[in-house]
Amino acid sequence: MMKAKLFRKSGVAALAALILLQSAAPLLCAEALRLPDPLGYGKRLWGDIKELPSKPAGWNKTQWYLAGGALAATGAAFLVDGKIHAFYDKHRKSNKTLKEISRLTTHFGDSVYQVPLISGLWLGGRLFNSPVMTKIAADATEASVIAALMINPTLTYLTGRALPSKGENAMKFRPFTFHRYSFPSGHTSAAFALASVLDVDLRETFGHWHTPIVYGIAFGVAESRLYDDKHYLSEVILGGAIGWSVGRWIASKKRAPGPGDISLLPYPGGMMVAARF
Repeated sequence: MMKAKLFRKSGVAALAALILLQSAAPLLCAEALRLPDPLGYGKRLWGDIKELPSKPAGWNKTQWYLAGGALAATGAAFLVDGKIHAFYDKHRKSNKTLKEISRLTTHFGDSVYQVPLISGLWLGGRLFNSPVMTKIAADATEASVIAALMINPTLTYLTGRALPSKGENAMKFRPFTFHRYSFPSGHTSAAFALASVLDVDLRETFGHWHTPIVYGIAFGVAESRLYDDKHYLSEVILGGAIGWSVGRWIASKKRAPGPGDISLLPYPGGMMVAARF
């Protein structure tokens, strides 16, 4: 059943992309549809990954305060993880509001919603020559890779905390053990990484009107992990802090445009690929 739902959602996303591409056909005749340079983007990603371990050495006082506050909040949450878990166990079936929030927001922290959204932003940026949409897609992809696919799996392996649904004591850790991937929350990291990228990249164009919206969705994802019995409070706090910090770092970096753009150009009977070096 779950696979069927995911297949239908992927099919809808693919169909929407085809409709958008067809509706934008006149634009393709007027100007080139530029594709990203995979090699250049790979170099950018690798450069940021190499820079990541040395980042704390360059933090200012405010950044150290923020990091300390996140760790303190995570530590304090350890004291109430069991009680918060018990509260959700008691109200999981009876509270329809919590159930609805979880249903609407939880997939903003995984590939079900993020991949079509980021892909749509990239496609829209290329079709409509929007640097903002293109930048959001590039930044969001990198932030999700670093926060949710690199930092989080590393920490889960180092800490070895089981999911709440396993019924273990909330303070039981078995470091360096596979298949115990509860601490911190990867969904929350991915959601806050995307939210912070959207927040930073849209400010120059729209100001701050979107800020409560994007972070409200991210907080909804965090709440859904508690409701769905996937994580403890301490895990969503740390996961959110990781995603937020990585997303802001990636989106705020000043990057010089480089060569190597690939373009699709209209050509009689089809399309022509051109590269600039």
